[in-house]
Amino acid sequence: MAARRKKTFGQRLQETIDNHAGGVVRRFALALGVNHQAVHNWLAEDSLPNAKALVSLWNVYRVDPLWLLTGEQSIHGPVVLRVAVPTQAEGDDALAANLNGELERERFVPVPLLSGKKAGVSPREVSARDIEDFVVIHTDWVPRPEMITCVRIADDAMAPILTKDSIVAIDHGKRDPKKLNGKLAAFRVDGGVTVKWCQYRNGELIVGYPENREAVKRGGLIVCQGEKAADCLVGQIVWWWGRPSKI
Repeated sequence: MAARRKKTFGQRLQETIDNHAGGVVRRFALALGVNHQAVHNWLAEDSLPNAKALVSLWNVYRVDPLWLLTGEQSIHGPVVLRVAVPTQAEGDDALAANLNGELERERFVPVPLLSGKKAGVSPREVSARDIEDFVVIHTDWVPRPEMITCVRIADDAMAPILTKDSIVAIDHGKRDPKKLNGKLAAFRVDGGVTVKWCQYRNGELIVGYPENREAVKRGGLIVCQGEKAADCLVGQIVWWWGRPSKI
């Protein structure tokens, strides 16, 4: 018996429109607050829904973003992480009330967590097969969610600041090497990305330093030279989440 072929993104979207909007694209677009032409572009697989549209799909129809984009079901729902802005409130009840209020106001957005080899691509070039899962982040932390992607740290080169399997958010709109000098940045390497301290020397020399000195001995230093040195920069690390290393 032949294996059943997995539906494409466009087919899954059409199924969603059929089930929730009677197959009417304009009705579906109106419910999400998007232009109907954008939905037609999604159906043709010319583009993918952005983070705001994925949030609307979840809020309005409870459509799992991971299923829609990849055909896979999330084990724990459509997210892998929820990050809330710290609050001055005291006590568990006050904290819970604050978080519930933020959720009701839709102050969270889903950001794609990309597989390592695809983490260096622009958010506009992300395809469904590149997405491992989604990270749900408070909007105050990602004012421009359409420019953000997330990736897991693969090694301990940045320990103890960033340990292996930590999740970092990359702002692809912040790539000016002068402004990234002295900051954590994602560097493009071997088709994927690595996170290092950015040191801007001049227009033709940018260096990425690991936090872990042992990583330098293992060849963990990134040196970008030439007229296109800045092309090695993917973006600034705007936040990260993970467990501290053992001391």
